[in-house]
Order: sequence, then C-alpha cells, then structure tokens
Amino acid sequence: MSYKAQTVAHWMQNRDTMSILPAQVDIDLTNVCNQDCFYCNSIDHRTRRPVQKKYQEYIQLLDKLADWRAYAPKSYGTIHTITYPGGGEPTVLTGYEKVLEHTIDLGFLTSLTTNGSKLEHLIDSVSAEKIRKMAWIGIDIDAGVEHKYELIRHSKTKESLFPKVIENATQLVQVGANVDFKALINQFNDDEQSIEELFSITKRVGARQLYLRPTILDGKAYNFDHLLDTIKIIAEKYQVKYKINLTKTLPRNYKKCHQMFQFPVFCADGEIYTCCDFKGNSEFSLGRWDNGDFRDLWLSDRHYEIYNKIDTTFCPHCRPNKNNIDIQNVLDDPTQLEGLYT
Repeated sequence: MSYKAQTVAHWMQNRDTMSILPAQVDIDLTNVCNQDCFYCNSIDHRTRRPVQKKYQEYIQLLDKLADWRAYAPKSYGTIHTITYPGGGEPTVLTGYEKVLEHTIDLGFLTSLTTNGSKLEHLIDSVSAEKIRKMAWIGIDIDAGVEHKYELIRHSKTKESLFPKVIENATQLVQVGANVDFKALINQFNDDEQSIEELFSITKRVGARQLYLRPTILDGKAYNFDHLLDTIKIIAEKYQVKYKINLTKTLPRNYKKCHQMFQFPVFCADGEIYTCCDFKGNSEFSLGRWDNGDFRDLWLSDRHYEIYNKIDTTFCPHCRPNKNNIDIQNVLDDPTQLEGLYT
C-alpha cells in the first residue's frame, strides 16, 4: 500500500474540512512528434491540436507549481514529482532542456519519457551534475535493431532515428544519468529473437534496466504471457535488470477515478486534464493553465463535477489504475489509516 494512496484516501474522508495539493504533475511540452508509432494513443489529440508553445510559458507554469504551497497554505500534501511524458515528443520543443533544468533547480523530482532522438540538447546544455539528479530518463525504443524499430515507430525523418537514439542514450549513461529503455510488446517484437535484441542493446548501452509493458490497442492489452519465461532466461543471460508492468490491466475495484485529485495533466493545448488518457476531451478539462491562475481551478465545483460524472467502468486500461485500486482499498477498509495521522 503506497503512502500516496493512503494520503488521498485520508483526504477523501476529511475533504469537508481540508484541501489537498496534487503529489504529481504531468506536463506535455508539445503535441508535435517526429515519429508516427502505430500504437500511439494521442494521435487524434495531436492531429486536432498540433500546437507548440514557447518554452518560457512552461517556466512560468513551473514557478506557479513551485509556489502552490504558499498560495494555498492550508492545503494537505505538496507537489514533489513532475514528469514530462509526451503528448507529442517533448524534446521537439525548442528550449525543452531549459524547462528540464528549471524543474531540477526548483527541487522537483524530474523525469522524462522520450524517443531519445534530440537528447543531445540536454547533454550539451545542462550539467552532468544536474542530469544525474533526474529520477529517470525513459527512452521508448521498442526494438533492438533498426528495421524492427521502424516497423513500430515510423520515423518521419529521411533516415531512421534509431542510430541517433542509441548514440544519445550511450552518452547519457556515460555522464551518469538514470537511463531506462522502454518497450511496448506487440506483434512486431513478440518473439524470442526480438526480446534478445532488446536485452542486447540495453546491455551494450549500459541502461539501468529494460522496462516492458503491453501495447494497448482499442482498449485491449496485448498478451505476451508466452514470453515471460523467455524474458527471465534472456535477462539472466545478459545480466540486465528488467521490469514487466502489468498494473494497467489489474482488475478494477473502483468506479470513480480518485487519482483525479492527485495527478493533473498540463497539456500543450493550454488545458488541464484530470485524465492522462483523455487529453483533448473537454469532459475531462478543468480549464486553462495559460490564462488566469490555474490554482483556483483545483478542487473547484468543476473538479468535483468531473469526478462525480465519470464512471471508470467505461475507461480504457490506464496508468493510475494501481493507485486507484490502492485508494479504494483504504476507503473500503479505513482501519489501514489508523495511527498514520494522529
């Protein structure tokens, strides 16, 4: 049972007398991408709103996030983690490295999900000491060889981005960054040879671990149970740490998305969404972060309206699933909180 789940559950039991600040924030730096991955779950949002802001707007956003505790001093909790997960490819934004550096300087636990093709700007502009402070840099690689990489990721450039990604990842490892390789298992890489290629490239580059999870298409998770024993054997062969994340598909015990009060998503279109999978859907929008003070939207009537309206029974498999399960467990059995807040 995570502490953050206990925190939200405790607040929900006492929300008439106390407020809460989000523990984690996602920020999408752009809706533009230099690849066209066949499984992309944000393609519709990116097509409708192919926007890209100036990096200075994100600097201003970060300053407000850092000052949120002072802005709402009677609130419970505080922001400690900021993740740049995509939307588009975050490193396509000119000046993205300045945004990351500012995030680190403000003391946030900082992480980045990227295809790795433009990480040289981070390497060239931000000190190794600061880069090493990042929680992790997750590079979506999906395949250990170029032709399979392109079957899955479809680089929009004249030549494949694969060699550049490997070069950048190698340099980041050399400066001491926490680099993880990430792969979504699908019909193009669900065989023993492809798995071996993934572990081989992870070993060669020196990445911290290989992070595996199923591709989600049309609301269904790709099943790769037939590979679990193979993955274990190959990992031992190469002496590479790995993690298989199947938490998105764990059975739900909840109908409300409790994580809406812990995990907002600030998107490049200027909207704040309460769901990381429904970016662009106005039903999940709290309002704009680039006009007025977004902190006044938090725990507003609109916030509760979204929470009460959305039934997660109809939602796709999602990233916050495990935390929602944990929160519901505490709500169902409040004795798990005994002694924690007295």
